Amino acid sequence: MLNKIIYTILGISIALVFFPHPSKDSSRNRIVSGTSTQRVEDALTPTPEMAVNLSAPILTAKAALAYDYNSGAILYSRNLDEKLPIASLTKLMTALAVMENQNLNAVVEIEKQDVGVVGSSIGLAAGEKITVDSLLHAMLIASSNDAAVALANFVAGSDDKFAELMNKQAEVYGLVSTHFSNAVGWDIGDNYSNTLDLIKIVKEFLKNSELRQIVQTKQMTISSIDGKYIHELTTTNKFLLDNPEVVGIKTGFTSQAKGNLIILINHYGRQIITIVLDSDDREADTQKLLDWLFTVYKW
Repeated sequence: MLNKIIYTILGISIALVFFPHPSKDSSRNRIVSGTSTQRVEDALTPTPEMAVNLSAPILTAKAALAYDYNSGAILYSRNLDEKLPIASLTKLMTALAVMENQNLNAVVEIEKQDVGVVGSSIGLAAGEKITVDSLLHAMLIASSNDAAVALANFVAGSDDKFAELMNKQAEVYGLVSTHFSNAVGWDIGDNYSNTLDLIKIVKEFLKNSELRQIVQTKQMTISSIDGKYIHELTTTNKFLLDNPEVVGIKTGFTSQAKGNLIILINHYGRQIITIVLDSDDREADTQKLLDWLFTVYKW
């Protein structure tokens, strides 16, 4: 009798293993292009196919990446895991950290420590009162360093403490080759990332409809609460001004990081993200990469 029970249980176990049964793990990650992962429900769009065997473009950039946002496929890479300074690309994470910790309608009173900063500036004045939303626009459109400093001091009390918030957020996003030392992207301390981590930051950034809209903006005017101070903003992204397919996102430059550029482009119904880091000519390198992509792949 005992043997009969044992054989019955064994038979049921074998049936459960080998008989077809529905899968419940619909959100399992899969490997795409050997290096990046993409959720199944996000990967229903087919990966672009190579149509022409053409040598990769010769770029001055030390690292570069082209990423198909729709399928999650890496279409081109160069030194994709090399840690490099990223200049004002840092401000993408600054914006994300601000959005996590502050209301857009909050009013910031500009302090003396916020003004007269090194690099690009919109001319904020001590005592000026302006919204977080306006400062985000200044930081992401005109790459305003004084806006970034003002936001960091307002949110966390100091640039150092704000950098701590940024690094905590980096851990949440699973960034393994990124560290922030300031909100601007200055070549101070350890402020670096790589193209793989930057793609993760960009994807988080683009999930936010307000931030996505800001980086599509070519020109606008912002003002202090009382209207006393007026600031004209023009994007630093030349591609956004010249190419109607481009819909973002951010530029960066310092003497150490050299030219940096991330763009998002709509092409035949696909969204492509390109990144160039440590470039002697970020616009020329980006254009070469785009020309190569749109020649080599079927769209």
